[in-house]
Amino acid sequence: MMGFIRYQWISYIRSLKMIPPATAFCIWIFLLYVYSNVPILSSYGVSSMAIYLVMTWLTMNFFSIEEEIEKNMLFVQLKSKVRYIWGKWAICLFFAFIFMAVAIFYPIIINSFRGTVQPIHIGLSFYSHFFLAWFGILVGTFFSVTSFSTKKYTWLSAMLIITVSLSFQGLVEKINALKWVLILFPPVTHVLGYLKEGDAIRIDSSFMQAALWVIAYSILAAILVIRMFLRKER
Repeated sequence: MMGFIRYQWISYIRSLKMIPPATAFCIWIFLLYVYSNVPILSSYGVSSMAIYLVMTWLTMNFFSIEEEIEKNMLFVQLKSKVRYIWGKWAICLFFAFIFMAVAIFYPIIINSFRGTVQPIHIGLSFYSHFFLAWFGILVGTFFSVTSFSTKKYTWLSAMLIITVSLSFQGLVEKINALKWVLILFPPVTHVLGYLKEGDAIRIDSSFMQAALWVIAYSILAAILVIRMFLRKER
């Protein structure tokens, strides 16, 4: 498994496909903190949305580095198609943690925030960046390895999923019945909602309930994506 991860890492670095999403993310973060004296949590909310978009982009790029024949050869060598997914996700998460470190610590280092960063701010920023990065990985994987990957406009479809998930709250307020349909989309607003309430925030029972749903969705969505991948590769 480690050999596969090293091989994938080298292949992806050599392909140079990580440069556009990584560059776009760094520029986004730089522009976000051009001015100092910005609020802490709402700024982290913006960078969390950035990592959501960029990780979807990076994941779709990463899953496209092999041709079909090479992918089948990797299945044989790994002796498990699930290991293929886990190996890919391991590298995607590695990039996600690099982006998270930049997004969380860069503004602290250059002293961009108007207040003092507290442990609760760091904890919430890690929580929001991690889960939005993971949602991006899931969306990118869904449109790369399932039966939807063979359809036209996969990139457009991925952007539609991202847009709808970011607009969840507004859509539900306009058409309440949509909440039962939109529950299938990544619960992005369940994560970001608590970053818009100001920097003086405390963890309460409603936050814990939302966090439990985010965790449950993350696990169930990952299982679904793997099952759809295995069905496509039968």
